[in-house]
Amino acid sequence: MRLPHFPLHTVLFPHLPLPLHIFEERYRAMAADVVADDSAFGGRFVVSMITDGPEVGGDAESQAVATMCEVHSAEQFPDGRWILLVVGAGRVRVTAVDRSGRYTMVDVEPMDEPVGVDAAALLPSVQVALDRYLATVKRFVARTASVGDVSQETPDVIASLDEVLKPIQLPDDPVAASYAVGGMLQVELMRKQSLLELPDAASRLRAELDLLRREVRLLDDGAMPPIPPGDLGYHPN
Repeated sequence: MRLPHFPLHTVLFPHLPLPLHIFEERYRAMAADVVADDSAFGGRFVVSMITDGPEVGGDAESQAVATMCEVHSAEQFPDGRWILLVVGAGRVRVTAVDRSGRYTMVDVEPMDEPVGVDAAALLPSVQVALDRYLATVKRFVARTASVGDVSQETPDVIASLDEVLKPIQLPDDPVAASYAVGGMLQVELMRKQSLLELPDAASRLRAELDLLRREVRLLDDGAMPPIPPGDLGYHPN
């Protein structure tokens, strides 16, 4: 399968949304081709995490394990920019890269989504750990906002956190649940990429359970830097 390629400083998980602001000329052309009524791409392209090089204005190297996404909504402004809302459709492995055209194309192979051993049995523990993690993040950021010169902004911060960090009931499907947790975790991109690359949902849920518990310990110990509320949602690119 050959699709357009959009390398970014982010990791997109299957089932999850990603808003994109398309302003670079080559990606404007890509967006137009992807959403055209007669598009050969069927509204799909590939998002992968950059490992080296710029996101804008140059060619970047990126991870071989990536996510094929589907455009759910598209709006073009008079100046040619696009706002896209895409949703991860499935993992793919990039096997070849072609930069000879207006924008980069990649050959990809779809990856299987095995459930793994005892994945469903992990879900209750992961749900409890996720609930505690979200509550701890909210408490940590609210406490940070209440210190020093920004104390007057605390009510606004708490309101923002209430909106972003709503209680989340994980899906019954272990694969979907594993990706939902991966999207919520506020950890380094390489950790997120590692989660994306794990072979099955059970392995991913076990790794996420460890990460959720680790992050709660670090937050409770004050060992992590303040997290801006704006970084707690999906990052537009």
